[in-house]
Amino acid sequence: QYWGAGSVRRQTVEALPISQATTAFNFYSTGVADLTLDKGVVPPMLLDELRKRPDCHVAPILASYFYRFNVTRKPFDDARVRRAFAKALDKEFIVRRITRNGEPVAGSITPPGIRGYEPPRGMPRDPGAARALLAEAGYPGGAGFPPIGLLFNSTEQDEEIAVAVQDMLRRELGVRVELRRQEWKVYLNSLNRVDFDMARSTWVADYPDPNTFLDCFVTARGNNRTGWSHPRYDALLDEANRTLDPAARFALMRRAEQILVEEEVPIAPVFHYVSVKLYDPDRIGGIVMNPIDEYPIRAMYRIGGAR
Repeated sequence: QYWGAGSVRRQTVEALPISQATTAFNFYSTGVADLTLDKGVVPPMLLDELRKRPDCHVAPILASYFYRFNVTRKPFDDARVRRAFAKALDKEFIVRRITRNGEPVAGSITPPGIRGYEPPRGMPRDPGAARALLAEAGYPGGAGFPPIGLLFNSTEQDEEIAVAVQDMLRRELGVRVELRRQEWKVYLNSLNRVDFDMARSTWVADYPDPNTFLDCFVTARGNNRTGWSHPRYDALLDEANRTLDPAARFALMRRAEQILVEEEVPIAPVFHYVSVKLYDPDRIGGIVMNPIDEYPIRAMYRIGGAR
């Protein structure tokens, strides 16, 4: 009963949910898969060579990789600790040595590229200031700091990033971080129950506006998943979404985002995504690279005839 059934040119689609980048790339390379659509399924060590090929399609998207802090538990109930962790992260190392796809490092949760909106700077790397903040919070040199868990899901790249972050926090702050890897469904359940200390997360824009990112962290939103609540933040976003003047609206949103990523810091942005898709444009049509990373299957077709 689909209204546009007459324009759909494929009868079947087989989706292969693969979390390991090497396996996904091998499936594509051997013709088992016609295209790769998800983030993180292209091995980073191959990106330099793949970018030279006509079947490799690269574009920035409105999506961010970040860490959540559970503000309902010690030690992350203290904003000084959260700011210290954010300042200790070497994001340049992560994008240069691990993801290796030209991703811009992130200080804000909102990526660049939304016309008229300038995201705040966020928390730049400053290990000295990070150590001072941790000492001010009562943990000089990491002394007395409780072991904390870093939650992530089971992809190769997420594990590599988690291992690097674990080492950064040990080296810069003297804190002990235990890595906690979970399968996707279990990981999502842990996030929803806010059953973690620090957790890897991503958000992809549903529409090209800062609100799609900032609304996630309004008090008690289903996507908040930090336990964080800030009446001024909520009020600024509420006022922004009742404001018709675009410049005034974005100014209110920018102030709210400053609270989120520079003052209260219930999250620590790491980088903004660059999308990589593998498909042969001479074989597969109906795919248009776009900033919200959406590729409707109904629009896809095999060139030379449907099947």
